[in-house]
This record gives sequence, structure tokens and C-alpha cells, in this order.
Amino acid sequence: MDSNDAPRSSARQERRKAATRAKIQEAAEALFESRGYANTSIEDISEQADVAVRTVYMHFPSKASIMLDYFDRWLDAFSLAIRQRPVNEPVVVTVKEALAAMGAAGWIDRARPDAVKIYPIIEHLDSGSPDVAGHILQRWMREMSLLAEDARERGDYPVDSLEPQARASAVFAAWFSAMSATRARTLSHDNVTLEQVDDAGLEVLRVMTAGNL
Repeated sequence: MDSNDAPRSSARQERRKAATRAKIQEAAEALFESRGYANTSIEDISEQADVAVRTVYMHFPSKASIMLDYFDRWLDAFSLAIRQRPVNEPVVVTVKEALAAMGAAGWIDRARPDAVKIYPIIEHLDSGSPDVAGHILQRWMREMSLLAEDARERGDYPVDSLEPQARASAVFAAWFSAMSATRARTLSHDNVTLEQVDDAGLEVLRVMTAGNL
């Protein structure tokens, strides 16, 4: 066997795995949107994706993990974009520029530019599976700790300053406000654009940081 065959074979396997994983995610997302999360089973997803049930479980341990996979990867990228911004700039600017960088990199927060329906993860913030909402909160708590530590390390703050934690909490508040506003618009059957989602979070953040509440 050629010495280059093994790396090429491994690369092909990884590409096939990634393609299968993406196909499962796309099938699940289509079903979550058309039927709802609660009314979609792993068997439904396997049929929609045209793969065996065991193949679904090879890539995802549960139905919830399929829905949460995109959120986890989005949050990782968003947190990194925040930490790449200057630590001494206004947090509203930090969030705005981080969102712009995310958009330029091809990320969306699962709100299509012309969508009325929003990715069903939002529904779990006030209803649905507590496990999903618990995962979202736990992930954000970890990211807020990471963001606060990053601000503390890069910023010129007194040892007992709460400002690094406040910055991290403000980033979460912007995201949560955007999701809340999006859900409210969805329930009223208004069109929801990605810009409206981002703007809602940024506007709440502006009000919070203006000191007028």
C-alpha cells in the first residue's frame, strides 16, 4: 500500500461521516419545523435522511442532541468572536461586531432572512423539554465564565471588580433578549428577519447599558 493511501482513506471516511451527519441534521431540522420537535421521532428522522436508525445514533445520542448541535457550535463561534474584540470597547459594539463577523463567516442564528418560523430551539426557552432548556442555560453559564475570565485577563480591572462578569452577563442578556423578541414576533405571526433578531438584542443591550433603567 502506498504510504499516502492511509491518510487519503481516512480523509474520505471523515468526509463521508460529516456528510452523513449533515444529512441527518438537515432531515431533523425539516421535520422539527414542519411537525414540531415533540411530534418527531428518531425513526422519522432516519426515514427522512434515508439512513438506518443505528446510523442516527452513531452520530447523535438523542433527538435533543441533534437539535442542540447547531446551537453548541454557534455558541462556540460566537464566544470566540466576542473574545477577539477589544476588551475596552463598549459591550454593545462588541456584540454588534461579533454578530457581523459571524454573518460574514456564514453563521446564522437559525432565523432565515425571510422566515416567519424560527428554529424550534427558541420554543424550549419557555416550554417544551426542560432538558433542552437546561442544556442551553448550562452552556451559557460556562460561556459567561469564559468571557468573564477573558475580560479579566485582558482588561485593566481591580482584583475585586465585577465589570468582567457584568460584560459577560450583558452578552448573554443580548442573546436572550433577541430570542425572546423573536418568539414574541413569531407568536404574533409577523415576519421575522435576521436583522430584526439581532437588532432586538442590541437595542435591549443599549437600554441596559445606558443606565436609565
